[in-house]
Amino acid sequence: MVRPSPGRPNRSSPLPAWDFIASIRKQVAPSHEYTRKLHNGARFITTFGYTLGSSIATIENGEVMLTNQPVGPNPLPLAQRSSSYPWVIVSLLWVSHTVYFMNYMTVGTLAPFIQPEFKLSSAQVGFLCSAMTIGTILIQIPAGMLCDRYGTRWVMGMGLWLTGSAAMALSWAHGYGALFGLLVLAGVGIGCNQAPSSKAIILWFPSKGRATAMGAKQTGINMGGILASVLLPAIALHYGDWRFSFRGAGLASWFSALSILLLFKDPPKPADPSRSVEIPRGEVRRLILHRDFLLICFYGILLMITQYSFTAYFFLYVTRVLGRTIREAGFLMALAFAVGAVGRIGWGVMSDYLLGGRRRPVFMWVGVMGAFSSLCFLLLKSYPLSGLVPLAVMLFGSTGMGWNAVYLTLVGEFPRKELTGIATGVAFVITNVGVVVGPPLFGFFVDLSGGYGLSWLFMAFCMLGVALLSKIQREERMAAGD
Repeated sequence: MVRPSPGRPNRSSPLPAWDFIASIRKQVAPSHEYTRKLHNGARFITTFGYTLGSSIATIENGEVMLTNQPVGPNPLPLAQRSSSYPWVIVSLLWVSHTVYFMNYMTVGTLAPFIQPEFKLSSAQVGFLCSAMTIGTILIQIPAGMLCDRYGTRWVMGMGLWLTGSAAMALSWAHGYGALFGLLVLAGVGIGCNQAPSSKAIILWFPSKGRATAMGAKQTGINMGGILASVLLPAIALHYGDWRFSFRGAGLASWFSALSILLLFKDPPKPADPSRSVEIPRGEVRRLILHRDFLLICFYGILLMITQYSFTAYFFLYVTRVLGRTIREAGFLMALAFAVGAVGRIGWGVMSDYLLGGRRRPVFMWVGVMGAFSSLCFLLLKSYPLSGLVPLAVMLFGSTGMGWNAVYLTLVGEFPRKELTGIATGVAFVITNVGVVVGPPLFGFFVDLSGGYGLSWLFMAFCMLGVALLSKIQREERMAAGD
């Protein structure tokens, strides 16, 4: 029982907040959260440390009566209560991204082996690179909905297991159709790790620092690209068979799946079912049709066209146009991914701390600089100076392969948090159109012109489109009434 402060008259009207809080602080352990009433029937919350329970206060004859009520685990994200475990989450996601992107890069890095064996045109190589993206598109929205409802751990873990199984089966494929179908299946597993992982970062980290955490997670993509560029061709050369490279990538996926299932934790949900939020269909529709959200998705398509066309054809371009060896091509590709990793963190830090949390200006810079780097590749055939090649690769890596973290943060922050998984899934579906159409278009221009000049010009126009669309975009957050 809590009584009014001494010197004040008893009353049946609400106690002043300062008297009530002072009384509560004297009688409640500071590691509890209590629900209090300033007047009969009205509730409000003040936190004294972490949530262990709550109380309802009623005023009877000038006395405040407290009735304890359990509320279950603290519904706040653990990121607000622990400074270390969110970075364990980032580490697990980093490993999963490294592994799944190494699988994603199998066709691009092994194209010099696969193309002659199956007698493929450049456009057919592009379609194989797009096959995984078809799988990711098919699963993106279902994966986002599943992680919104059931959490991300099982969605991500089983997705990695599926990718590993498909990679192992690919090592025994002997026809173009089998290759294409199994790559689609591997893409389904990869798609289960895209929207859910972004949702995990949004939930575990506050707004300030979120893009930095997203950038750290996304550097796993770059590490996967580095490992794929160096290890997969080396394994194929060592064994004289590209199929061993797929087996190594599959084993890595199984290992990552096991680590996610054993070590990953979702933020706790409120124990009170009344706290769960139903998402109206109309609100989802407003998000999907929102002008600025569509602009974000459209320039995401252009960014995807640029990045995945580069990763699909860079090995072929370096070995056949610039006359470098496969090992040299692997080193240059690894350099692009390494600089891209620095770019992902660098753009995130710039957005979080130098731009005050604004994301849009980053893409104006990325678009202009990326267009310039694409034009540099256009000139390398005429001016193949050894020093210019790594410089052009580094410039493209910092822009065309360094934008992803800030982009995912922008998409995840655009709606309210309950829509993060759906928003990210929808954005992945739309933007992955760029991965489906980009590499085949790039390869078509190569076949059409007999060289890579037209293809690099196509990429430069895509990056200029990114700068233009981000300039047109007005809002970075969806207003409550939109």
